[in-house]
Amino acid sequence: MKILISTDIEGVAGVFAIEQTRAGNPEYERARRWMTAEANAAIEGAFAGGAQAVWVNDSHGGFRNLLPDGLDARARVVLGKPRALGMMAGLEQQPDLVFMIGFHAKSQTRGVLAHTINNFAFTQVWLNGVELGEAGLYGALAREYGAHVALASGDDVFAEETRPLFPDARFETVKTAGGASSGDTLTPAASCARIATAARETVAHALSAG
Repeated sequence: MKILISTDIEGVAGVFAIEQTRAGNPEYERARRWMTAEANAAIEGAFAGGAQAVWVNDSHGGFRNLLPDGLDARARVVLGKPRALGMMAGLEQQPDLVFMIGFHAKSQTRGVLAHTINNFAFTQVWLNGVELGEAGLYGALAREYGAHVALASGDDVFAEETRPLFPDARFETVKTAGGASSGDTLTPAASCARIATAARETVAHALSAG
């Protein structure tokens, strides 16, 4: 079984401020380590569950946030731009399952750092009459390639809006939104433990189901 993990930063535990998402300041450097740790938890969990190959896609901003030396050496890492398929680069490898780690709610919602692709360019994006955030848009793209979203993590608003789109997926809520830049959160260690367990169980279940 092959897994593609798409990773963003706004939905990572402990991330609430825009400064944490932009390169060039100490808060970002801490946040990218947390992002890397959550990605690695998903990687290690996927392999523990029986995955044969894992690709992890850096899907935030300029796509150069993950720290490869903090990732399991068995994984392949997709970094940088320009590239085809954006947040789903790696679908070319024909993965069976897609994990969305550190994702956020769509624009104009109360989710932490909520936006859709780029707040300066988009307020709403619609597909077949349904307003979608990044998870919905890129999840639809994954289905076109024969993969389906099996695991996602982020805040409670992200989970609420995305769960109906992927009813068979497992959602791990690592923080609860109090507003666009506030809320309560698991610690990075706790979020990583939950993500690793969820990844392991998700892959194991998929393999047992055939």
